[in-house]
Amino acid sequence: MVDVMSLRAELLRDVVLIRHAEPQVERDRPPAEWHLTSQGRKLSYELGSCLTARGLRQLFTSPEEKAIATATVVAEVLGVSVIADDRLREVQRPWTDSNFADAVARYLQGERLEGWEPFEEVVSRLKACLVSHSEEGPVGLVTHGTAMSCLLDSLDLADRDNFWSDLTMPDAWALSGENISRLYFTET
Repeated sequence: MVDVMSLRAELLRDVVLIRHAEPQVERDRPPAEWHLTSQGRKLSYELGSCLTARGLRQLFTSPEEKAIATATVVAEVLGVSVIADDRLREVQRPWTDSNFADAVARYLQGERLEGWEPFEEVVSRLKACLVSHSEEGPVGLVTHGTAMSCLLDSLDLADRDNFWSDLTMPDAWALSGENISRLYFTET
């Protein structure tokens, strides 16, 4: 298990957390296999342009299709490589036929939902990912909203429930020591 003390402020100064762009929801496919919408691809190019000044050297991405597609477009704009890292995947959970936002809110408020990956495991794998890539900065980590919310809450950088409900697709946040700042969001 990775201790929060392992994530000293200097490890976080060169990290940009990126939430993937909008996927096409396909009820007959698992969410990990969803592709980006045409709008999602367009906004990924825009996000890449927005991040050019950050000097990112590499992008690490969740292995889920929507994250890989977002990272690939952003990397094309930035001229960097993309490496998949399973630790950046979304919170593992069963399909939710009912109100997804309600289920996520309950999870982020600490309710143990059947079949959902425990919060502590999500945080542990994301922190391990941050530590393992700390020497490669500045880097971008392309991941998912619920996972990002868990991580930032554990670092006392954001309230996980409110952070999740304010996220857009795509979205980007710079981690800088004890602070986070929004670099990009989609106007709705």
